[in-house]
Amino acid sequence: MRSTTERRLLVEQAGELVHRGVLESGGGALSVRLEDGTILMSTTGLAFRGWRHITVEDFIVLTPTGEIVEQTGGLGAAGTVLHLAVYAHLPRCGGIVHAHSPYATTFASLGVAPPSVVNRHDVLGAVPVVAVDDTAIKARLTPDDLPLPIPAGIVANPAPYVINRALLPQVLDALLPRAQELTRHGLAFLIYRHGLMTIGRTIHEAVDNAYRVEDNARIALYRALLTGDLTRVCGNPLFEPISDAARVSASASG
Repeated sequence: MRSTTERRLLVEQAGELVHRGVLESGGGALSVRLEDGTILMSTTGLAFRGWRHITVEDFIVLTPTGEIVEQTGGLGAAGTVLHLAVYAHLPRCGGIVHAHSPYATTFASLGVAPPSVVNRHDVLGAVPVVAVDDTAIKARLTPDDLPLPIPAGIVANPAPYVINRALLPQVLDALLPRAQELTRHGLAFLIYRHGLMTIGRTIHEAVDNAYRVEDNARIALYRALLTGDLTRVCGNPLFEPISDAARVSASASG
């Protein structure tokens, strides 16, 4: 089995993220760039089994385009496409954390980034939000679109794959102008109604960035409760809340 040291490191970091309440049963993923340029990626389904039970076999080694180099467990989740794109466009990136952590995801559900209310978070600078209308994308998928040319190392789940591909232009637009910042600190962004992604020169830095964003989001909400100023803290949502009936209607007309 390749890269046992890096696999053990990711198992250790996953355990710490679970302990801190950042990784939970809603999903998530960890990855690192290996010395030969391949990507070691956690596999799909880990959240449902419980991140606490992760082993060194629960990873897949991928080429930069998502083809399989070594498979000891499952396949990369649909979000693997975002990991691969970030590694391809940010050569200083060495590790990535994706999590559905509750406080950061609370802000993501509104389509707004938490204000920076503690100095530990200031170092990251702006934490942008990227968004696509996932309901409309799913509604537009037809049998004629299938099968999609999904790389062999990514689970063949068409709708999530297309949604993540649709997010790519916004992710790159947000991160590429700030690539030089990776010489000093990591980067982070939120995905509307989904979760958090943090980027670091190492997986340790990416994990620490996840703690910074999640801790800041929690404190921002507590601060708003104490001051009675929730509206100002949350700002204007990126999208107005959409009722279930409206979503059904939009899907039917898509």
